[in-house]
Amino acid sequence: MFVELDGLFGWLLVFAFAGTIMNYCLKFVNKCFGKKISAYPKGKKIMKVLMTIFIRNHKYFGFATVVFLLAHFIAQFAKFGINVTGCIAAIMMILQVLLGVYANVKKKPRKGAWLITHRVIAVLIILGISIHLIIPNALM
Repeated sequence: MFVELDGLFGWLLVFAFAGTIMNYCLKFVNKCFGKKISAYPKGKKIMKVLMTIFIRNHKYFGFATVVFLLAHFIAQFAKFGINVTGCIAAIMMILQVLLGVYANVKKKPRKGAWLITHRVIAVLIILGISIHLIIPNALM
């Protein structure tokens, strides 16, 4: 039964990762368009709700990403064995999580080389997931 849920775990993984990415996206939108959005009461309210959900819970979306990554990997491995594009995307996700945990434990400021690296890896993960979904056996 667990093996049959491999696709579900994969898509839950994508949604959890998207939740982590929303942290950056919302901060970017707020930085660039915050004043314009705040000029409209509904816009301000919606933005506040979205920022509260995604920024406050960034760590929890990251944790969910790891849980679904492990579940997806186990189910896929049991069914098909190793998939190179999936492993590459998974390794990048694990590096991303480790970098986030490192910054959190070390109380790093939200700037500097670690943050740039954290964001670059996020873009690489998006690319890795895209390749994994489009051509899953590209590197076999």
